[in-house]
Amino acid sequence: MDSVIGCEHLVQRKNEELLNNYRIVHLNFISCQSNDSIRAKKRLALCHECKFEGARLLSCLYCVCFACPTHFLEHFKKTEHCFGLNLTFSHIFCAHCDDYTYDGDIMTLANTLNKELYCYKNKSLETKDIVLLRKSKEIEYIDSVTPVPGFINLGNTCFLNSVLQVLMHTPMLRNYVLSDQHVCPFLKEPSRCITCEIGRIYQQSYMLQVNVISLQKLLKIFWDNTWYMASALQHDAHECFIAILDIIHKQAIIQNENDKDIKHLENCQCIIHKIFKGVLQSDIVCQSCNNVSSKIDIINDIPIYFSMDEKGKYPTNITLIACLEQFGQIELLNDLDCTNCQTKKLSTKQLILKHLPVVLCFILKRFGQPSDNVSNKITTFVEFPETLDMNKFIKKKSVTGSAFIDECFASRESIYKLYAVICHEGLLNGGHYLSYIQHMGLWYQCNDNVVRLVQFEDILRSPAYLLFYHKEFMNFY
Repeated sequence: MDSVIGCEHLVQRKNEELLNNYRIVHLNFISCQSNDSIRAKKRLALCHECKFEGARLLSCLYCVCFACPTHFLEHFKKTEHCFGLNLTFSHIFCAHCDDYTYDGDIMTLANTLNKELYCYKNKSLETKDIVLLRKSKEIEYIDSVTPVPGFINLGNTCFLNSVLQVLMHTPMLRNYVLSDQHVCPFLKEPSRCITCEIGRIYQQSYMLQVNVISLQKLLKIFWDNTWYMASALQHDAHECFIAILDIIHKQAIIQNENDKDIKHLENCQCIIHKIFKGVLQSDIVCQSCNNVSSKIDIINDIPIYFSMDEKGKYPTNITLIACLEQFGQIELLNDLDCTNCQTKKLSTKQLILKHLPVVLCFILKRFGQPSDNVSNKITTFVEFPETLDMNKFIKKKSVTGSAFIDECFASRESIYKLYAVICHEGLLNGGHYLSYIQHMGLWYQCNDNVVRLVQFEDILRSPAYLLFYHKEFMNFY
């Protein structure tokens, strides 16, 4: 097979000894079949420092050391042993990259040792075979493959994998792509079009013929359009999300680039702004003459900041509702120039959501803001609901002239349902991204190429970074 490479460190240090160590650890702790091996795994497979024994436990490929990701990095600093083997999924972890990496030789070896663990080369049953099996009354059919395919980590691309899982399960975007509403702006070079590539991934996913998909073509398009993120380094998932929305938007308006009106975001009717466009109004009121100065901004997300207490510490836990109430609080501004009375007086500032988008994205600012001088990741636990009512956080407007009807519309259109979450595990300058998405009423954890069914309670306990809510009711009048 062609070698799949995602880490220069593994390419440089891969040799027969490393492959042999991989084979030994795999046989004894991953694909182990004998009772002695299973007992040894239960007894030994835990972090030597904190006794962690979860799904991300690593075994050093140079010495006898089991460690959680945090203590494995400490082990690396002491010994320079940079590669660890995940004892659940048999992935290779590179301490230099602080992320999982892939290699064609190791994937081939993993397939040989246990074909069920790596499905990159496995061919699933065709749709017609699955239909026939389910019709048979003599066979008890059990799904061995989740209906949600995973994405291969091409080397620090967990941020891209997580964002794409969310976009793949955004209903309006999915319907737009699968119903052929998209018109490619690059008829001579369709390989440049990111929406066409997302459509190809959609088709690949729904054919039920693959369990894992490689995003190499999408990554190339992404790099071609975002020079500042075109590297093998780890990047921020929120920055990636905004960048992809921007690429889709810019490519969608190429055919109308001479239309001056469409360049204004508030007038744009591309699929991205139909789904994600919100309107934020900032009102500054002079307390001397009561003059109101308003500014309108088009937003694709709502930032949620964490406030420090008197001791300079962030709260241990907080609710999303409490954060939203802080977001709309009136802020006092001293010595602000008033354009009306031409004096520097006390003013107030308030942010108001003037228009809610179809999809609400909340970014929990776990990496702080410039004024905080934050050097560590903010680990505040945020409690978020499955159903969110935004009615009290939006600016009320009259549409029909009837207060009663307006209130009915507002009460229905402001109800949102959670459908995706992106989490960040690890430290400020590294770590790992994974996503939780809802598919056909069930929740799945998407950890690169590994997808598993989870309970909603597992998501509520997760270290959320990005929250995605979809309108439960749509008003087309």
